Amino acid sequence: MKSKIVLSSVLAISALFSAASFAAPADQQAKMAAAYKSNNIKQGLIGVCVDEQTKAGALKALSKEEVNKLCKCNVESQGRMSQSLQWELQGAQNAKDQKRFATAMQGFAKTEQPKIKACLGTALETKLAKFQK
Repeated sequence: MKSKIVLSSVLAISALFSAASFAAPADQQAKMAAAYKSNNIKQGLIGVCVDEQTKAGALKALSKEEVNKLCKCNVESQGRMSQSLQWELQGAQNAKDQKRFATAMQGFAKTEQPKIKACLGTALETKLAKFQK
């Protein structure tokens, strides 16, 4: 149960973050564009995620290091997402088909769960699970 909660929270962040370039305010789009133009795109995307999570109030519940780790795991998970799955998710969003979107994300979640758990570590996974209750 805990692993599903942690995975769902990471994947929810991932889904929101991956859709950000399509429905984001201008400042967030500018940050994403800057991240993609940098010489370290992965670190740039982690920085954008940390910024957004900080603005959303994540530091009230997590330390800066935990937010960084959560974002790192999120960006790495996104990096493992196939182009085909990204198209499927975007198509479902465009069609406003929540069932299709959820089905595609659940399929991806099954393969990502062990990798995300390993990336987060037991302490952060446990802490995130407590917030989901």
